[in-house]
Amino acid sequence: MAVWLIVLTGISLAAWWLYTRRLAWQFKHIKFQLSTITQKRQVGSRAGKASMRSLYKILHTSLAAGRADDAYQALDLLKLALGHGLGRDGEPARLTAVIYLALRTNQLDVAGHCIDAFRPLLKNMTVIELPVAIEQLGLIAVMSLKQRQNFLAARAVDVIFSVSGIQDEAVCRAVIRAIRLTGLTALRRKDTGLVREILVKIASWLATEQGDSPLHEQAAWVLTAWLHRIVKAGNVPMFELITQYIDQLAEKNTLSEKALASLIVECAHLSSMDSLDPFSQLSGQIAMFSLELAVEIKNISIWRQSLDGVVQAARLAVTQRSLTESFTVIYPLFEIGRRLLAAELTAAPRRDLFRQKALYILIRECLQLVEFVSRQNFTTTIADIIEQIYQEWIKCPLNSGQHKSIKRFCQLLFQYCTQIKRRQKMLLDEEDSFNAENVITVADREHLKQIGYLS
Repeated sequence: MAVWLIVLTGISLAAWWLYTRRLAWQFKHIKFQLSTITQKRQVGSRAGKASMRSLYKILHTSLAAGRADDAYQALDLLKLALGHGLGRDGEPARLTAVIYLALRTNQLDVAGHCIDAFRPLLKNMTVIELPVAIEQLGLIAVMSLKQRQNFLAARAVDVIFSVSGIQDEAVCRAVIRAIRLTGLTALRRKDTGLVREILVKIASWLATEQGDSPLHEQAAWVLTAWLHRIVKAGNVPMFELITQYIDQLAEKNTLSEKALASLIVECAHLSSMDSLDPFSQLSGQIAMFSLELAVEIKNISIWRQSLDGVVQAARLAVTQRSLTESFTVIYPLFEIGRRLLAAELTAAPRRDLFRQKALYILIRECLQLVEFVSRQNFTTTIADIIEQIYQEWIKCPLNSGQHKSIKRFCQLLFQYCTQIKRRQKMLLDEEDSFNAENVITVADREHLKQIGYLS
């Protein structure tokens, strides 16, 4: 009798154990436990931790066995648990591990649902805990891009920006770091769509911040890092996308002047680096962008910094190559000078002190560059170099129909040179095209005398 009782008890226990191993029962039991915990508000209870451990165990076994339906049920319960604040220490890393397993087993929809589980987790985390979770999301975005699952990276980026409204410096820095790294990886993978999406979100975020917010300089840091990558890769379409974006931020005053200044100076330095590459696809474009943005800001200090970098790039180029081969690097200096001169003569009655000072500084820099080039070959004069620049300039497709304006700037440069170097012999060939016809009118000359360019 006793033996049969023991056998029946053993069979009952085995049956109960087998019954409780069924996933349907486990899901029902976990759901009941979560309901009880939330009703009694026992967030830190032992039962809650046990439920979380069970859910992760089910997730791992379901993914390993390829049972997507079971994984979805477990994720739904996990989101519910996280929404009620049952997340434990190290929860972001656990979610990242599940996403990594889902990517490895090519269960992409499950990975997407796992990324969404970060939303309730972030809502119940303290400000101190958020940077770690954001870092994990950045890692997930990079991991997804490397696996060529760009839609998962975009999903992670959405979750990252969901905390951008929190006014905490550490959180902002964490978001910026994650976005910078994600953007760099997207550039390597040539994912233009994701880069555009990030840019739109950054602009929306900047629009909500004050002008003295550190976010402006942090955003400039991100854009600078991306520009370095773009220039290194010679990605012309992406360069145009980023520069147009920065122009729009400047026009709408979305980015602070200090942040724009750092971008301008960095672009000037980039142009120096790029000038060393004779096969660069972006030759001259970086310098042109730096100068154009400096003109738009209208700050002489920033203008000087931009000009110094561009002039350095031009000198490096002409030292290594001929004037013809390096003209694309020199071109921005003279083209911006031509535009400033045309604007000054057209709007003569309306004084613009920045434009006048900027043009004066640029003319002196252009003249020093011309002298530098002429010293590379002792048989050429300043007039010869200006003539070579003029001939290359009028061939430029971007300046068709502007030959008179080009000639006017070349003549002003030469006349200014003769004015400050009276004691030196200025050799001018009668066949020099730029000086064959005087295009500086009497009225133009009078105005240039008034502002101190000519005597």
